[in-house]
Amino acid sequence: MEFILDFFLGPLLLGSAVFVAITFLLSRLVFPGSGSRGPHDTLSSRLTGVFFLIFTEWLATIWTVGCLPFRAARSKSKHIDSPEVPIPVILLPGFLENAATMSVLRRRLEKRLKVPVVTLTPARYFSGLEVLLYDYRRQILAWMEQLQAEKIDLVGHSMGGLLARSLVEKKLIPHVTRHVITIGSPHQGSAISVFGFLIRSLRQMKRGSAYLEEINKLPTPESVKFIGICSTHDNLVMPWNSGLSPRGDNFILRFQGHLALVLLPEIAKMVAKQLKDG
Repeated sequence: MEFILDFFLGPLLLGSAVFVAITFLLSRLVFPGSGSRGPHDTLSSRLTGVFFLIFTEWLATIWTVGCLPFRAARSKSKHIDSPEVPIPVILLPGFLENAATMSVLRRRLEKRLKVPVVTLTPARYFSGLEVLLYDYRRQILAWMEQLQAEKIDLVGHSMGGLLARSLVEKKLIPHVTRHVITIGSPHQGSAISVFGFLIRSLRQMKRGSAYLEEINKLPTPESVKFIGICSTHDNLVMPWNSGLSPRGDNFILRFQGHLALVLLPEIAKMVAKQLKDG
């Protein structure tokens, strides 16, 4: 036990803290977005918000790193007894995320919506967006056949949101998709992606990339409802307003970190409400 604490848990806790500190400093000092002060802010409310922001993002970073070995894990969805075939929700994980990472959000959505919720499995962590796109299309069609579903709702976190958009806007599955909800997705790219220049998917998510230019110029499918959720305190989408979706409505949150977005109960509540409202 002492060996595990010394050589795994300790570095994980410290490394996550350093990562969170560096990314927040970059997001606030080097790549800031527009102002994010609320009309009723006080010094105490801002300090409380910042503490909550940093603490939850630190925990979320530990969670994400801890889930890394489970890339091949399969999402397990409960059988839903319903007189009608329910519209399942398909979750698309972000960069270095998987079914284990998204399990908290999946369970909460399944409980609130009473429909099957499944998470796609990334082919490989460092695959380009095109590879992931067509592999996810294959997985979605297989899930739909298994569930006997005619329609689906797509919910993507970070990179997964861009892929959800691409599946619909590139007309790979436009006629079966009812909603596309993106959470903390770098719709206009992220300045921090330049640090991952050796990884194709990160190069495709930098500001002004050919991939983003292409999908942002595509026409919006009229049959699909788009919703974007972003945070003014996102520490990985830089500047934060690059996370504003060019499609549909945007819900802008405060004091929410990038990785924590898929773990906080209010996000699941918000997503479920939008899907219920249709």
